[in-house]
Amino acid sequence: MVPILAKEECQSLIRWHNSHRHLETVGSDTDYQGIRKLHINNEYVRSLFQKVENTCIGEIYKATGKPFYTEMATICRWWNGGYQDPHLDTYSNQEQHIDPNIEERVESGEDKPSREWTCILYLNDKYTGGETYYPPSDYYPFGHQIEKEVGDGLIFQGIYHAHGVFKVRRTERHTLALWFTEDLGKAMTQRPVSDLGFNENSIKPELQYDLEDTLFYQKDPTRDPRSWAEWKKISKNS
Repeated sequence: MVPILAKEECQSLIRWHNSHRHLETVGSDTDYQGIRKLHINNEYVRSLFQKVENTCIGEIYKATGKPFYTEMATICRWWNGGYQDPHLDTYSNQEQHIDPNIEERVESGEDKPSREWTCILYLNDKYTGGETYYPPSDYYPFGHQIEKEVGDGLIFQGIYHAHGVFKVRRTERHTLALWFTEDLGKAMTQRPVSDLGFNENSIKPELQYDLEDTLFYQKDPTRDPRSWAEWKKISKNS
C-alpha cells in the first residue's frame, strides 16, 4: 500500500463523481459504475488522476527498472451489494470485444498482456465488506485480505495474482482503478474525449499520431550553414 492522495482530495473526487453520473460508461449491475479518465474534462480531477498515475509509474519503475504507461484509469462507484469474483487483469473486456482472439494469442505467448500492473486506490471507508482479497494460492496459501486506508493505493501485478472484492454492505464504496502496460502502443490517450461512445481502445484509430514519428529530423541542420541560418529564423519567429 502506498499513500498517494489526501483525504480531502478523495472527498473531492467522490463529490465530483456523484454530480457527474451521466458520464458513467464502464462497469455492470453486479459490481460498480465508473467514469473513464478519458471522458473527464475537469482539470482538477484530471490532475488528481495524474498524481496517482505518476506515483504508480514511479513505484513500478523502482520494482522493475522499466517504464510503464497507463492503459486505463477510472473512478468507480460500487453498489451496495456489489462484488467481484477472483480474476486476473490480463486484458480488458473492451479489448476482447474488439479482438476476440486476444486471449488465445496472450496464452500462446504471441502477444503480451495489456495489463501488467494494477492499482486500486481507496477513496472512502464508511462501508462494511468491500475488501479487496486474494484467494488461496501458492503466494497466499491461506488467502489474504486488504485493509482499506483512505488515500492509499494498492499496487500489484494483477496478471499473476487473482483478486476479488467481497460484497459491499451498508453504503457505497468509492475507488480509483488504474491499469498499466509496458507497451506504449497500448497506452491510453491523455487527451479528453467528449464522445462517450469511445473507449481507450476504440478511440485510437481516430487519433492523429504515429508511433514511428521522431522528435527530431535525422539530418543535423547545424552541419549546413544555410539550413542552420534558416532554422534560426524559424525559431525566432515561432
